[in-house]
Amino acid sequence: MKRNQMKRNQTGFTLMELMVVIVIVAILAAVAVPLYINYVNDARRTEARGAIGAIITAEQVNFQRTGAYLVGLNPVNPTQNALGVDLSDASNNWTFSVAANGNVGFIITATPTQGGQALGAGVVSYTFDRNNPQNNAWNP
Repeated sequence: MKRNQMKRNQTGFTLMELMVVIVIVAILAAVAVPLYINYVNDARRTEARGAIGAIITAEQVNFQRTGAYLVGLNPVNPTQNALGVDLSDASNNWTFSVAANGNVGFIITATPTQGGQALGAGVVSYTFDRNNPQNNAWNP
């Protein structure tokens, strides 16, 4: 009699129950990890867009003062360029460049730095055209 009582008092999980739990956790992880990676990359691209926005504003102010856009400069260090844009925080993850868009605008490109946290986020750029504002566009 004692032997049967001991068997009834023992509780625990069977191997099948444990395997079902492992499968459910694996499915949840397979769904959650790509969503998290996309979320992180979107946040990194937003960092680049914010910095590009600062450069756009500085370029427009410069155009109002001088009648021309500044291109081919390093906007990271405000002491080394006429725009005076300080992007020291964003420059840890991004490299910025400003190129001419014909003679009516500019193209700002943010490229992830090697070893920076934004490496998987891809290149972010903004094209500005003073004569055709409908052509102003972000990519991506």
